[in-house]
Amino acid sequence: MQKNLSLSIDIGGTSAKYAYVTADGKLTGKDSFPTSGLKNLDEFYQHLLPVIDKAIACGAVNVGLSCPGFIQSDGLCMGGVENLPYLKGVNIPEFLRQHNPSLKVSIMNDGTAAALGEYWLGSGQGSRVLLCITLGTGIGSALILDGRPYLGSHFQSGEIGYSDYSSSEEYLEINYSTLGILRRASELTGEQLDGFAFIQRVRDNDPCCLRLLEDWTEKLGRILANNILMLDPDRVVIGGGISKQSDILIPLLEKHTNRQLPPQYRQLAEIVPARLANDAGLFGAVKPFYETGMDA
Repeated sequence: MQKNLSLSIDIGGTSAKYAYVTADGKLTGKDSFPTSGLKNLDEFYQHLLPVIDKAIACGAVNVGLSCPGFIQSDGLCMGGVENLPYLKGVNIPEFLRQHNPSLKVSIMNDGTAAALGEYWLGSGQGSRVLLCITLGTGIGSALILDGRPYLGSHFQSGEIGYSDYSSSEEYLEINYSTLGILRRASELTGEQLDGFAFIQRVRDNDPCCLRLLEDWTEKLGRILANNILMLDPDRVVIGGGISKQSDILIPLLEKHTNRQLPPQYRQLAEIVPARLANDAGLFGAVKPFYETGMDA
């Protein structure tokens, strides 16, 4: 039996991924259960509890969860879970401790978990001030200071996707998330493009997609530049599926970010692609259990 084994659960809008994670960063037994289409919290727990019980039988003593939304220090989800409305106002760790009082349970925002995972085992290793940006359906972010996530006074830091907010229909991630760019590309080309098709058109020098890519990275470069001026990070990690196209994305982000910075700030923050892909949140959610003095 593995000593100090953890079960990690990354709750998303369509499914919850889970796996076992060891203190030395080994991940095994990866699987998932659906979260979309569930009618209420009871249905969610009907999927969750068998996973918990099996993990306990396998020797897991910790459960780390990552979840969208605003998570208080006591584990309460205050909101920000529009795709999973049955989780609003719910304290999953409290429920699981009632189910098994000996179980150590923690929960954190999914963006924070991904950033901690990259800090622990990925592209953020060795960073003192780490800014992580995730490009996908929305635009998420998290700040890690000396290995600790900065959560803000109201546990709502990292909502960079709401930058340039002017109304509920006009803010950064509406048009400049990966989803927003693909929607705009599909409208301009008259074809339904996914990420692979968009990148292939970029590689084929399609003028429409090249212009969109330039607009995208210029806008993101402005956001990164503003955050670099405020936070002075030593590294910026870019995550999300698009980060796999780092040969295209990273040089353009570097160019536009540095162009929009005063000379003395240019090149100070290294901009790198994420290394752990979709497993970053699984690693990050359980990292606190492997820190000396962790109080679960």
